[in-house]
Amino acid sequence: MSNTFPTQAIRKTLTLGAFAILSFLALFFYTQHSVDKTKNQLISLQKSILTASNDMLMMRRHEKDFIDRVDHIYLQKMETDYQNILEQLGSINATIINSGLNTDYDGQQALSHVDDYVQRFYLLADIVLLIHGSEGETGLIDNLKQKTLAFEYALIQANSTPLDYIALTTKDLMYQFFAEFDPTVLPRIERTLVQMQSELSAQESSYELLYRFQEFRLAFYALQSAYENFGYSYQEGQLGELRATIHKLEGKLNTLFNILPKQINSEIVKHENHQSLATILLIAAIVLILLYVVRQTSTLEKQLIDAREHEKQANQAKSTFLANMSHEIRTPLNGILGMTEILGDSKLSAIQKDYLTTINASSQTLLMLINDILDLSKIESGHLEICPHTTAIKETIFDTAALIAPKAQQKQIDILIDIDPEIPDYVKADEQKVRQTLMNLASNAIKFTETGSIAFSLKLRAQTEDSVTIGFSIQDTGIGIDEKKQKHIFEEFKQEDVDTSKDYGGTGLGLAICAKMVEMMGGNIHLESIKGKGCHFYFDLEFSRDSHSVSYEPSLHVQYFSDYPNPLLLSELERYGVKYVHAAVSDINTLELTVDTIIILDSNANFSSVQSQFKEHDIVLLRDNKETANANGLRVSAFLTSPLFGNRLINSLRNLTATRAPTEVTSTNDTNLKSERTFKILVVEDNKVNQQIVSLNLKKLSIDFVIANNGQEAVEIYQRDYSTIGLILMDCMMPVLDGFEATKAIREFEAENALKQTHIIALTASVLDDDIQKCYQSGMDDYLPKPFKREVLMEKLDSKFQASC
Repeated sequence: MSNTFPTQAIRKTLTLGAFAILSFLALFFYTQHSVDKTKNQLISLQKSILTASNDMLMMRRHEKDFIDRVDHIYLQKMETDYQNILEQLGSINATIINSGLNTDYDGQQALSHVDDYVQRFYLLADIVLLIHGSEGETGLIDNLKQKTLAFEYALIQANSTPLDYIALTTKDLMYQFFAEFDPTVLPRIERTLVQMQSELSAQESSYELLYRFQEFRLAFYALQSAYENFGYSYQEGQLGELRATIHKLEGKLNTLFNILPKQINSEIVKHENHQSLATILLIAAIVLILLYVVRQTSTLEKQLIDAREHEKQANQAKSTFLANMSHEIRTPLNGILGMTEILGDSKLSAIQKDYLTTINASSQTLLMLINDILDLSKIESGHLEICPHTTAIKETIFDTAALIAPKAQQKQIDILIDIDPEIPDYVKADEQKVRQTLMNLASNAIKFTETGSIAFSLKLRAQTEDSVTIGFSIQDTGIGIDEKKQKHIFEEFKQEDVDTSKDYGGTGLGLAICAKMVEMMGGNIHLESIKGKGCHFYFDLEFSRDSHSVSYEPSLHVQYFSDYPNPLLLSELERYGVKYVHAAVSDINTLELTVDTIIILDSNANFSSVQSQFKEHDIVLLRDNKETANANGLRVSAFLTSPLFGNRLINSLRNLTATRAPTEVTSTNDTNLKSERTFKILVVEDNKVNQQIVSLNLKKLSIDFVIANNGQEAVEIYQRDYSTIGLILMDCMMPVLDGFEATKAIREFEAENALKQTHIIALTASVLDDDIQKCYQSGMDDYLPKPFKREVLMEKLDSKFQASC
């Protein structure tokens, strides 16, 4: 409301100023009308002459094209343009006479030169057709080729070396002549022909050979004579005559072009004096009006700037309120979601589990709404910043797919992943925003897809020494989006229609946030969709290269039994440097494996035979994402879910190598995390509910831990027990000493004592970019926002705790 009055006043001032200026302009243009009328007549005449000139140029082009290509179509075009230019020149002559223009241009003479040019062209065209041939008639070139072949055949029959040598010399000279048209070559050709005649007479050659020689000689002279008539160069023969004629014609047209501008200018100058006074008055009036408008708008602009500053402060207050509100709501939400997840593992009745599912779904919806509103507020206020750091870009695809995997399994939807092996493992990217964008798109895909598949793709678009451009793509087989509504789908609070919100839920903010985040990262998101057949979202982003690379594992040995090997699995094994051998299932009984070899089997149908053959080996069962991780009493060492590889694959193999103790399992994550470890986790958290949630999750995973209630306590515990602490979960906002300062103190202690840095994961309810960036700047290695899911915590621990230990 504060901006309404100055905005309307500025609009009114500009409207009045524009009206006054338009009034003066109308008067000015009225006085211009008589001048423009005369000027337009002369310009029309000039355009006619230009059109005639263009027709002349086209005739010249048809002339050249015909000589180069020998195509009758150019003769037809030449005739058409010839008739056009005659008509144009006739019209020009009539206009000049009617207008009374005083000019030296002679229209009749120009027409005469055009006729001469066309006649010369047709004479030249006859010679060209004679040389190259026309439809149904053999040209002199082809005739010479035929006579040459006939003569060569007769020479072969005669079997005379001297004649062959002379004939070869003659042909070379002829080729040289027709290639260069050098007149000095002709006497040499004549001498060789005479020599050939003499040799034929001396050897008393057959009549056939003499006859073929005469045909050959006459064919050459006929072609040579035609080319001489055509013209060896642009200055000779009919070609030279044609050039001389066209030069005369162009001279006449050039004279016309030089005179016409002077005639136009002389006519216009007569009226310009009458325009001068009107122009001066118009300029003076406009200047006075503009001065008035500038003065008024300056005053109003100051009022508008003041109002905008107040609005900016209000917007800042709103953003601060939303950020604080988000932090405060996330903390109890973490308690609700965490306890809901833990309670779900206890023994409950069916109706109790249903109630618990409703609580969890409602809490997740509330969390998503908070995230979307906060992100949108940060974008609108300009506080959302891009903070690039070292990012395992391929893991963003695997992790995003893993987050929708449970829902995909429930719906029996295939998850497909295609990653270009040329893409570097690490780049400089804002990982949190890339993941959020992918997760929003993936959440939409799983929400609106009931059957079929969801395909993730990562392609290398371009690369330089310092950067790479990567294409991201998520494609589903869901309900699709109507083409007419696609252009609005990226707008805030927009869904395809009202029924979409009723049937599937959602606020309509996800895609709007995706589009704006991708734009901030330097890309543009695109959509291809057919109603009823699914959606394809894709975008390209450019990232700086990063010096980090994956840790190779040449000590890992894998035997992969499969009749239909998984190409993505093989690619991932190669990426991590794992030594593997692939064999068909039928080869199980023929192989001998070293004791440290891990067996990967993609079907439990052959599990018994593999286990009986290799009793001392770890066996990993590879399952499709639609299948459940059910061992069915088999001694499976671990499960792998295709295509969810990356860190999940290599960590599973590392853990098996470290433990060498296969047992029956119920889930992949429990197997990976229950390995024997000699280190414990330091949990730094001041909120008792959050302490309880983390404690229960770590106890469930059989991981030792110690709790610090604030940053100062954490520093003291770490300085005392650093040798037994393998990983730190660090809250950021705490009394006494916050997480940022505590992290700095720990890093300083490590540096002073030459200790290896312990992996620190930020565990905080703040999702502000400044706070996230502050986490990394203070020395933290990773970021886990509250509220978190257990599987996300387990993935962080599984990938980072092992490395720290």
